[in-house]
Amino acid sequence: MLRRSSITLFRRTPIRRSGGELFVRPTLAEIPPADECKGFFGHLNGALRYLRLVDIKWMMNRAVAMRREYLIATPTLYAFLWMFSWEGATMYFWGDRAPPRQMDWNSEQTGYLPKDFKPTVVTKAF
Repeated sequence: MLRRSSITLFRRTPIRRSGGELFVRPTLAEIPPADECKGFFGHLNGALRYLRLVDIKWMMNRAVAMRREYLIATPTLYAFLWMFSWEGATMYFWGDRAPPRQMDWNSEQTGYLPKDFKPTVVTKAF
């Protein structure tokens, strides 16, 4: 038989947000200030605080500091929906991830360059 390090077989898990246990909302004194959170671009304080809107790592660290880990799923869900509803279809239909140029609907040919195309050599600087 395996040796257990605790007395009970099942240890108590943390509070689940799905229900069944009462979630006690922390007071403002218990929530750490936003200036302590760090993201991809370091501590975003002062004039750089507006970069917090685009720094996904800062958002995730802030959610963990506030004990709101479930908020991490929101940007992940939006990225998932965008990828599979728009960007995935764009990559599937157009391999270069750009829509076709000058579509000829009669011959169903797009405006891609031919294989033996050679660009004009620029000999003079502007």
